[in-house]
Amino acid sequence: MRALLRALVIIALLAAGYFGLERLTVYPLDPRLIAPDDPRLSETRFDTMIVWTAPPRRGKPTVLYIHGNAGHLNNRIPRFQRLLDRGYGIVAPGLRGGSGSKGWPTEAAIKADIRALYAVLQDGALTGTPVAPIIYGESIGAAVTIHLVASHAMDHGWTRPKAIILEAPFTSLRDVAAHLHPSLPLATGLMLSQWRSIDYAPQIRAPLLILHGIEDDLIPLEMGEAILRAAGSQDKTLYPVEGAGHINVWTGAAQRRLYRFLSQF
Repeated sequence: MRALLRALVIIALLAAGYFGLERLTVYPLDPRLIAPDDPRLSETRFDTMIVWTAPPRRGKPTVLYIHGNAGHLNNRIPRFQRLLDRGYGIVAPGLRGGSGSKGWPTEAAIKADIRALYAVLQDGALTGTPVAPIIYGESIGAAVTIHLVASHAMDHGWTRPKAIILEAPFTSLRDVAAHLHPSLPLATGLMLSQWRSIDYAPQIRAPLLILHGIEDDLIPLEMGEAILRAAGSQDKTLYPVEGAGHINVWTGAAQRRLYRFLSQF
């Protein structure tokens, strides 16, 4: 019995160590609470999340910006400023465990957080007026976006997004891990976070723009192309960004393409 207990303790410790490592590698978020340094952005707390918001100019839509798996909302301020300069509103949640948001980041928890946030956007409880946003999903935020839309695919009571923008989407997190570490198939099979975007992309119906760096060595362009093919949108485009890798997609040319897409709404 003691030997069995020791074995169970060792297994538990190994599992905790592995999943702690997954937390560090999959969600290397900056946990600090840092107020936005642009006076147009306000910080509020919704449930466990810190959310930065700014109202749109009259007649302009709001962008629900779901950031990637690393860093802080503060790292995205230049992007928010460019959108604000053009009159778009901003709703930008910090994923749990980052930007002052509470909790342990897991796929299930992040999905639940963003579903809850979208519900208060569509009923106006967060911004004071109901919002049908344009959703911008960056990297793992693209996976969050796809899963959010798919989770409501059969729900006729929800307010559908006006459009969807995905930056560097991947087919699944396991595919990314296998791409980066092909010699570790067992480790990729143990991952708690799977984010199987390719399975849910057919549920996307809104106009879709994908931005993907041609030189992205973290998430290959081929994954963005696969998401484009799988997406159910009739109006869908992938813009391959020349000279861009994973974190420098917002080149001048990419921004011009983005603003042209946004101007339709």
